Amino acid sequence: MLHDLPAEIALYIASYLPLQSLRNVSLVSREWHGLITDNIQAVYRNAAILHRFVLPADLQADSSGQKPDKKRTDWSQFCQRRLQIERGWRGKAPSIARELNSTGKFVHRMKVDQEEKFVITTRHTGGLSVTDYNDNRLLWATAHVDDYAHCEYDHGYIIFNRHDNSKEVWRYARDFQDSEIPEDFKPDESMIKASREAAQRYASPTNRGHFKPWALLHMPEVTRAFRFSYPTLLSAGANNAYLWDVPTSRIVETIGNIQAPNQSGTLGRLNYVEVNDHYAIFCGSIQLRIFARSGGALVYHLSMKDLPRTNWDVLPDHNDDPCPSSLFQPQRLLEACHISSTSEINFIAAHVPSSGKDIAVLTASGIFIWIPGFERLFHRETTLNDTATLLNFNPTLDNVRDISVYLALGESNEKAAVATRKGLFILSLDPEISKLTAEAPPRPGLSVCRVAKYDHSRHLSFISCLQMTDTGLFFNWYPSSEQNRPSQPARRMVVIPPPPQHGSPQVPIQTVPTMFTVAPSQPQHANQVQVPVQAVPAFGVEGQSDYLPGLEAIESSDDDETGGPPTLVETQEEDEDEGNEIEGEDLVMDEDTDDFEMEEVEDEMIDDFQFGGDGFMQVIVNDWFLPINSSMVHYIHV
Repeated sequence: MLHDLPAEIALYIASYLPLQSLRNVSLVSREWHGLITDNIQAVYRNAAILHRFVLPADLQADSSGQKPDKKRTDWSQFCQRRLQIERGWRGKAPSIARELNSTGKFVHRMKVDQEEKFVITTRHTGGLSVTDYNDNRLLWATAHVDDYAHCEYDHGYIIFNRHDNSKEVWRYARDFQDSEIPEDFKPDESMIKASREAAQRYASPTNRGHFKPWALLHMPEVTRAFRFSYPTLLSAGANNAYLWDVPTSRIVETIGNIQAPNQSGTLGRLNYVEVNDHYAIFCGSIQLRIFARSGGALVYHLSMKDLPRTNWDVLPDHNDDPCPSSLFQPQRLLEACHISSTSEINFIAAHVPSSGKDIAVLTASGIFIWIPGFERLFHRETTLNDTATLLNFNPTLDNVRDISVYLALGESNEKAAVATRKGLFILSLDPEISKLTAEAPPRPGLSVCRVAKYDHSRHLSFISCLQMTDTGLFFNWYPSSEQNRPSQPARRMVVIPPPPQHGSPQVPIQTVPTMFTVAPSQPQHANQVQVPVQAVPAFGVEGQSDYLPGLEAIESSDDDETGGPPTLVETQEEDEDEGNEIEGEDLVMDEDTDDFEMEEVEDEMIDDFQFGGDGFMQVIVNDWFLPINSSMVHYIHV
């Protein structure tokens, strides 16, 4: 009997029990109940370790008192909450959807700080904002950021690109000391001016959510994609990649010839990059390549012919009985064999979790690849067939080239999120956690849930960012306030001319009729510098390519979409400023208007141009077609 053993041995045995079993053990007898309750902190602390709810570094800091302001952890409550979160991700506990309208419309990219509880967003129309996602309150914003800016964030550093190929680095104001700014690549005057204006406009005694310029990094060559994992920024060009130490603003490593041909060909078109302490990872249209950071050697490459033919089709599970108040619907996995007819697999994203041991990869055709312990492949300790699990989110093989939209990976909870044109999915990747905290899934040991209600195919295709924390999923989605707007028969586009040179007159922003609508055929998931497709006068012009990513010819009518999806969340509308005028089809603006007033004018101007009532339009920026939609941040909390 457990209570007859010495307490140390009995507690050691209890430390291997799942959470559900601990409660049952305490109900067996008074002796067992006393053993558990008398040692409740030790028992549930061990349970937190067993279930991987905590990291060793967190335990060390908590026990050594390195965080004096932090309350002592109640391990029983902590484990109960973590169990609820785990069950929530699997559709076994309630989840709640919210719309964060304080982030503004036209959201392009976002990053989430779970500790500070704010979300950082950039916009199709320019600007950056920081919003408290608990109370839906704007904390700080600047109009200084270029339109369609991709941003990265980690450890209090924001990095985003400029149209001149530079990368701006801003740092959280709470961590900022002017004396620490690196001597090289100092911020320019435009950054300093924007910082002062934002600090004045959003004055706060705590500076929560406020950022100040840190550096302006000038790239050695034109770069196509970048990724930041503190302290390293990986910025990749056509054939070379540069690794920067962001706190010191120095290039510390260069990886050359990333396109070097091998037996499977070249890397192909660069779609995405990832970096951690040991490796730099490049996703191309032909191969996925992993380079060692020490020396820059190619240590692994993956192409279509290397992938196992056996994968698991993700299908609806009509037999499952999910929690009625959950947005997550469990799916069933059916083992199948598919032979691809395409010559390019087109790897669009790859992520490595905080442990650095595993890798998640997404292809444009809807294949999710999970490789636990991927370093074993380098040392030939295992094979891809033995270790990799492939999930197929396109079992009917529709639109095989471009079904995928975005991939996100949880910070430390072995979760992933995949957006496709057919749905939004949550993946639980760790089979050990599955066995301990929920019903153990059958082979292959992974579980998949589909997010209910967010199933409008066009809105799914316009997801341009997806972020995942331990307790929530963040993505941009069509505003609920516009879902009942009447359709407009006329389709127009906004023409934004290039900025005037010195001495040149200001060219007004104009609207023109268009025969195009944007239905992107390329995945939105990219940490690329935006390079849109050049505009052409009309279809059928001699010399025009047959394949135009981002454009699709349609009839100028509203028959393609009759309305938006049903209302998903409750929102609190904010008062909109009035007084801006549009005369004819030219936008008239006062030259003395400040950046934020111009931003509001732009919002109303674009908000007024509805395409078929679906909120999507296109904009020409310096003779380029770019997609734009009036999306806001949606947040699903478990």
